[in-house]
Amino acid sequence: MWMHSGYNSHPSSPTVDTNTTEICSFSKTAGAARGAVGVLTYELLKKRKHHSEDLESCHCNEQVAIMFSVPYDYNLYDNWLAVGIFENARPCDETLFKLMYYECGSTFTRAKAKDCGAVYVGKSVEIRASMSNAGRATLKVEVCDKR
Repeated sequence: MWMHSGYNSHPSSPTVDTNTTEICSFSKTAGAARGAVGVLTYELLKKRKHHSEDLESCHCNEQVAIMFSVPYDYNLYDNWLAVGIFENARPCDETLFKLMYYECGSTFTRAKAKDCGAVYVGKSVEIRASMSNAGRATLKVEVCDKR
């Protein structure tokens, strides 16, 4: 996870299992005239053929990335979110945040929170995300096997 002008007030779970819900929360730095922005990633584990369900039988070559931006000044900025899939070797850092916030790419999709949300369809999974358009924003993400 990478954040600027904020902190992780409720840490994200290191693993999110199938058919489960996890919660993490982020807060802006108190007293700062800035919002909170960041990006976090999760490895996308794939079960090897003819193996059991435990993590040792899985391999990973991709990661799910989730970008969020909650501004201080709503006269100038909007809440933004982005979701996508990147190679597992890509660091979760400011460079990834800037790519997902400023650039266009085939490995992610970005949306304003006040719009209908963001959907990214990868080779094996579909990622759906929505975010409230408020200073205390809630971001919801679903990762589903591709149909």
